Amino acid sequence: MDKQHRKAALKRWKLAERAELLAGMPITPEQLHRLLDHLDAKMESCDRTTKLTAEFLDAEGLETDKVLPWLAEQGGYCDCEVLANLADLDTALQPAPSAPPIGRRPKQPRVPRNVQTLTGWDLAKLPAPWRIANLYDATEPVQLELGKKGGCSITIVEAPLPAGDRASDEFWAGLWYARTELPSRGALKVSHGALRLPEGLQSTLVQSPGWIPVYCWIVPETSAWHLEVKTEANRCAGDLPQVASLVSRLVSRQA
Repeated sequence: MDKQHRKAALKRWKLAERAELLAGMPITPEQLHRLLDHLDAKMESCDRTTKLTAEFLDAEGLETDKVLPWLAEQGGYCDCEVLANLADLDTALQPAPSAPPIGRRPKQPRVPRNVQTLTGWDLAKLPAPWRIANLYDATEPVQLELGKKGGCSITIVEAPLPAGDRASDEFWAGLWYARTELPSRGALKVSHGALRLPEGLQSTLVQSPGWIPVYCWIVPETSAWHLEVKTEANRCAGDLPQVASLVSRLVSRQA
């Protein structure tokens, strides 16, 4: 007999044993459970009688001359012994909690995050193929993604850029290395004003001749927030105009 059949046989045996036990009980499992609750609440000390038990049986309309001998057979010769010795039986007779179907988990409701940011832009209706990549995750800054396969994203960071000299290429190169964690492989190319953006927004593009990641930072005059654009070397020529178009559209909607 394999393991599955053994488990099935054991289950049938337990069900048969439980059915036999229930058939011989002069009290229902629910009544037994309430009896133990009654004793637990009322009994301060045991006088070695079943006085409290008999009171409960009378109140329930049960046949005392049948139930009390049965309780004694289970080890309940007095109130405290009924409470102590039938607790395990009471637990065994309680219905087992229903388990969810194997392979299926209860679905948790998904609540969209608040997409209002310091930019003041209306992100509720993005033009295709842009979408909010982390609409249901409020633990990270809002991230806009170009298409479903990724490759190009805009992260709205509601904080200023790190302190430093933004007029220096070394400052932007340091940001690129911090994001990519890649070693040096040729000089980085830093391009200021790489995107055609509305007035009040400045862009800086950083790319490497030896690595794929390309980053572009867009900063407003207030510097209270900034955008971090991530794309790849083989697609940035097509992605960056779409980034500029989206930002321009969002700014125009705000005006």
